[in-house]
Amino acid sequence: MSASLGLVEVLETGCARCQETFRVVMAAVQVAGLPCSVVKNESLARMVGLGVLATPALAVNGKVVLAGRVPTPEEVVRLLGGGLK
Repeated sequence: MSASLGLVEVLETGCARCQETFRVVMAAVQVAGLPCSVVKNESLARMVGLGVLATPALAVNGKVVLAGRVPTPEEVVRLLGGGLK
């Protein structure tokens, strides 16, 4: 695997949809072999700082790319493939 391409943050509050989003993102990254770091972030200050109005949200290298719903694994790969390059 090549060097890490970036940081992926799953911004969440701990609800069931947020937890599902984290599981989907982790599985998609592993299956696709994407070289990135994935972290779960429950900091309200971070969410406010990024302008997140709905959770779950997904941020790539500090840029929000999805908010307010659970993505599909295919969508995660597409978002991360384009967002990390």
